[in-house]
Formats: sequence, C-alpha cells, structure tokens
Amino acid sequence: MIFRILFGITFSFCLTGCLLGDTNCCDKICTNEIAKGIYLEKYRTFCAGVFGEVIECYVTDTTSFRYKIGSYDEHESFHVYFEEGTIIAYTLESKFMCDTIEKKTISKAQLWQYHHSDKTCIHTKPVFGTNTLTCDSDYYPFSSYKRGDGNSITQVQYRCGNDYKNAIFYTDSLHFCVLIGLYIPGSRENNYKVKKMDAEHYTFYNTTDIQMYDTLNVETFLVTDFKSKKLISVCKQK
Repeated sequence: MIFRILFGITFSFCLTGCLLGDTNCCDKICTNEIAKGIYLEKYRTFCAGVFGEVIECYVTDTTSFRYKIGSYDEHESFHVYFEEGTIIAYTLESKFMCDTIEKKTISKAQLWQYHHSDKTCIHTKPVFGTNTLTCDSDYYPFSSYKRGDGNSITQVQYRCGNDYKNAIFYTDSLHFCVLIGLYIPGSRENNYKVKKMDAEHYTFYNTTDIQMYDTLNVETFLVTDFKSKKLISVCKQK
C-alpha cells in the first residue's frame, strides 16, 4: 500500500515536471500597427497543447520600448483601440448560448402514424425544415441514445457524393420513427431536442448555438507613458 502511494506521488511529480518543461515557449504570432509607428505584438508564451495556451500582448515602437498591456488564454480574445494618443485594451471571453429557433408540439397519436422503417422514415417530411437528402444508400449509423421517456434519438450520417448530412430521428424502435430534421456536421445550427410534455404530447425543439462575448477587463494606456519604458525582450523575461 505504501509503495503504491509513493509510486503515485513520484509519478505525479514526474508528470508535472514533464508538463512544465513542455509548456515553455515564446512564439511570435503577429505584429499589427495600431497607430503611426506604434505596434501590437502577440506572443504565445504558454504551450500546453490540449491543456491550453496563453498569449501575451505588447505595445512597441520596435526601437525604444516594448510594454506588456495584457494576455489571454484559449477561451478569450484581446482587442485594442487607438484614440487621440490613448490605447484602450479589452479582454473578452466567448461562450455559446443555446437559443430555441422553433418548437412544435406533436401528439402521441400523430407520432404513431409513422411506420418504423429506415427507408420509409428517411423519405418522410421532417418536423423542421425540408428533406434535402438526394440518396439513402451511403449511410453510417452515427449515434443513438435512449432518453428517460424510453424512446431514442438516433443520428444517421448520409453521404451523397461529397455532401454529408446527418438525419436525426426520434423513435421507439417499434411503432413510430420521426425524422426531426437534417444537421450538417460541424454546424452550430439545427440542433434538435425532444421533451415529453405529458402522456400524450411531445415538444420538438430546433436550437442554434449563438456566440456571446463578455468583457472581462478594460485598461487604458497613454502612449506618452510608453516613452519611459524599456525595449524588453519577451523571451528573456521568462
């Protein structure tokens, strides 16, 4: 038991040491002129792959000063504006919010009007949008999961030439199979959900993910103050 604990601690230290060693970097990403003779430089200074990254932002005239005005990670973004000798720096965080575009309530009796058959179901009119599939032979069973109401949402990918579309079905695998709609792989639009309202009614939702931005930090800098700064080297700071 003691051996296992010591081995775990030693392994954790080794893993941490390897991770820290792999994260040191100083990659210049870009240089953008934000005013006459004034530039914004971005450097990637933390490189941990799937564990994340950090981008540091510097203002410089490339000859006399370079000054750090902010940083951001892979979930954030950084923007600057120049106005009358003043630089305004914004750090923003982006996130996606699920928004319902359309919803329809269908009775159990209406659902049971659909006969369960892959080919019969694929050629029916979907709950949302139109059926734009041009073939039904080249398909791949993408995913399927059973919901709490005992029915399943099944996703089948169809390839018609170079055109890929996923058909989303709602089914009990016995009495009915409903084509909810089509989804283009990778899109944030046409995401479908189903909610059982009561013993006789189901509500179908067509949702989309909307990107939202929150301001995390705002700082203001006077360009005249930069003249007293030094031309530091980003990499040598580490």
